[in-house]
Amino acid sequence: MPKVKDVISVIEKRAPLSLSYDFDSAGLNYGDLESEVKGILIAQNVTYYTLEECRSKGCNLLITHHPSLFGEEIDAYGQSLIDVAKKYSINLYSCHTNLDCCDGGLNDYLANLLGMKDVRPVDGCAREGIIEPTELISLAKKVARILDDPNVKYVGNADKKISKVIVCSGAGARDEALIEYAKANSVDCVIGGESKISIALRVIDYSLALIDVGHFESEIFCEKILSEWLEEFSSIIVISQTDVSPYHNIK
Repeated sequence: MPKVKDVISVIEKRAPLSLSYDFDSAGLNYGDLESEVKGILIAQNVTYYTLEECRSKGCNLLITHHPSLFGEEIDAYGQSLIDVAKKYSINLYSCHTNLDCCDGGLNDYLANLLGMKDVRPVDGCAREGIIEPTELISLAKKVARILDDPNVKYVGNADKKISKVIVCSGAGARDEALIEYAKANSVDCVIGGESKISIALRVIDYSLALIDVGHFESEIFCEKILSEWLEEFSSIIVISQTDVSPYHNIK
């Protein structure tokens, strides 16, 4: 029976914690590296639902993309998650910005889904590359289809020709520096989540384009990536069925 440290070692060979951003809390958020692993649940998030799913499916290691806590201080909700994990004897491990940034991680995965060529890292996590020239509206529809995201929005002229793009999973479209980089380097479109109105207005003024995607939808592929990396433990791996997007589309 593998130990928690054995499973973590496999992940961190691909996504070392040294790649994590300073604000991140990736790594073992709760538990014991020497614990024997009876079962592994892979999810995007630590919630009451995924913790209960762990318990009900006999898993004592919950591996997620998002950490159960951020920074040194923990709020009441974060503490309650730790308390449930402690009650159920569940080890909590997250592979977060290191998974966004590493070779073969989330942003490389998305770049491949979008058919990007000549892909290269930008600012660590984002990926820049070339796609087959297409109109913005067509690209936005393609992104929505690939991500199975009914709430994709776009900023810019619908008929703008797009060939050079940047993709950054999660809250990537919230990064002002990425928009400035796009402007300075003749990037046609930035694809990412959680853009602000100030970002959208800047994109318009710069005659750029932006495709705003769901944070959840752009990062749910973490489950597939991590399960493939941990193939040697496949007999005890379960992919979460309860970790679903918290948002509902009214249409």
